[in-house]
Amino acid sequence: MSANRLFHGDLIRLASPRPEDAEVLSRWSEDGEYRRRLDTDAARPLSSEFFAERDQASEPSASAYEFRVRTLAEDRLVGFVAIFSIEWSNSNGWMAVGIGDAGDRGKGFGKEASGLALRFAFHELGLRRLSLDVIADNLPALALYRGLGFREEGLVRERVYRDGRTTDLIYMGLLRREWEVSRGSAPSSAPAED
Repeated sequence: MSANRLFHGDLIRLASPRPEDAEVLSRWSEDGEYRRRLDTDAARPLSSEFFAERDQASEPSASAYEFRVRTLAEDRLVGFVAIFSIEWSNSNGWMAVGIGDAGDRGKGFGKEASGLALRFAFHELGLRRLSLDVIADNLPALALYRGLGFREEGLVRERVYRDGRTTDLIYMGLLRREWEVSRGSAPSSAPAED
């Protein structure tokens, strides 16, 4: 991989926040389906001022890396991907990804952004493991994560309560060595990780 491809795929690139992103993020927050698949908290619309202030107040953190996902063709904001809650002493962290507009889902943006984030986490940051959680009825996300090599490691039964019914929350994990083997990029002299 060349250094100029660190943040670039075939469809999208990982970018830093821009001031004009706040309006788009606010619009996404008004999409109940997006908010409910993204998080277990109660969905609520948030203002563009909220997102602008959050982006301005956010200083680079050693324990979190958030990228905006922009299309290469149009330089259009379509989502985000984040590596966060990094525990450097244990060489692991958490990952989250979201594609905002329903019309942009299923086009490969989330898959490519996730792949770039995994490469960044494992090769640039040197992490050994990534975890994530996903609501059990979010079938597209489950398929994506399984396709990337994440394995189900547990679940919290009836963790999410919405519209009078409960849904499980699934925890998934991916080890760097598993990811490298699945990509055919495992170093030949890599030490075994337990």
